[in-house]
Amino acid sequence: MFLKIKILLLFILIISCQPVEIISPIEINTSKLEKISINAKNIFINNKYNSVFSKENIEDKTKNPPITIIQNWMNGNIDSFGNQNKFKINILEASIFKTEIENDNKKKYAEKTIFLYEIYFLVEYELFDDNDFLLANATVETSRSTTSKKYISLNEGEMIINILLNDALKDFTKESKSMINLYMSEYIK
Repeated sequence: MFLKIKILLLFILIISCQPVEIISPIEINTSKLEKISINAKNIFINNKYNSVFSKENIEDKTKNPPITIIQNWMNGNIDSFGNQNKFKINILEASIFKTEIENDNKKKYAEKTIFLYEIYFLVEYELFDDNDFLLANATVETSRSTTSKKYISLNEGEMIINILLNDALKDFTKESKSMINLYMSEYIK
């Protein structure tokens, strides 16, 4: 009997010492994204976004909030040339929400509720001359969403958010480049 208990404990010890697969977090590298060069002497980034604190808003719970990511992209990827004009960037919204919803596609043994993650960016670009006359402007809006199971690990949740942020930022940079090319073509390189 004592031998059986020792063998059982040894078996449990061996099983519990198996390596755990740790998935490395996704890094958001803004240096590989689209770059914009605008004919302006100065660039001003105005954060006009006020975060709404609610149960669904998870900006304060993420390692990389959307406002930080979008500001990092703007600081590293938008540069100016020339000695006149002012380029103003107004960040109107950079939010991320996590909402519990009904699972419409549930199968017999699937979970009844899932989480919906949504990211939304809204930014206004304005180019003024030295006399504060508006030369050109463009508004860029991007949103992305995905779903996950209700019961996932913290690491999986962080990965889902980082993938979603990375994809939304790629969409946003492509749309920014497109809109600036369309409305400010004579002021870019």
